[in-house]
Amino acid sequence: MNTTIKDYSTELACALNGYRALIVPDLHNNRLPHWQSLWEQTIPRTSRIRMHDWHTADWVKWRNSIIASLIAIDEPVVLIAEGFGALAAASVAAEYPGKVIAAFLVNPADPDKFDIRKKIPKQLPVTTTIVVSGKSTDEANSYLALNWDTDFLQASSLEVGTADAFINYWAEGIQELNRLVSKVQRNFKESSRVRARRVPNVYSSNRQALSLNYM
Repeated sequence: MNTTIKDYSTELACALNGYRALIVPDLHNNRLPHWQSLWEQTIPRTSRIRMHDWHTADWVKWRNSIIASLIAIDEPVVLIAEGFGALAAASVAAEYPGKVIAAFLVNPADPDKFDIRKKIPKQLPVTTTIVVSGKSTDEANSYLALNWDTDFLQASSLEVGTADAFINYWAEGIQELNRLVSKVQRNFKESSRVRARRVPNVYSSNRQALSLNYM
């Protein structure tokens, strides 16, 4: 059975489960037929960060662009980032966990290549998945995954820039995005159950205090 663009659109929408997505490309902007641009066209209400210069790895400008996009979206988002953009996205997510519901980071760049290792966050307080292609499984990505305590996956089908647009939709990536958002939902439900168990204890303590006051 052949997969259609409509099928991919449905799968991506289901994977995000209603959350907004913010696309953070790598250097040079990942234009069509790159998977990020295809996802941007397919996922409802998706935004892409704005940059005047996509070819210069200016750490401050990339971070500021991501922050400006987050502020413009009045709800939590899933960051979908690649390469140098993945490093900048992780840095922003560490500072604005209330605005970022999850981070999907593909082939994060080597921080040492841009002399920004000291600027990389030590911890990442949002649910995160790092996905790398076969050519990118180096020590830098392993270090980031270990440091941030994230899921670390190797993609077997990450094809970029091929003539077949349907390959570029990256079905395997859609599945991993689905797993990431599902994990967010599970964590949220677990946190809600924990809070629900604590509330009766508070009420019980208050009732006991009132009883003592009236004795």
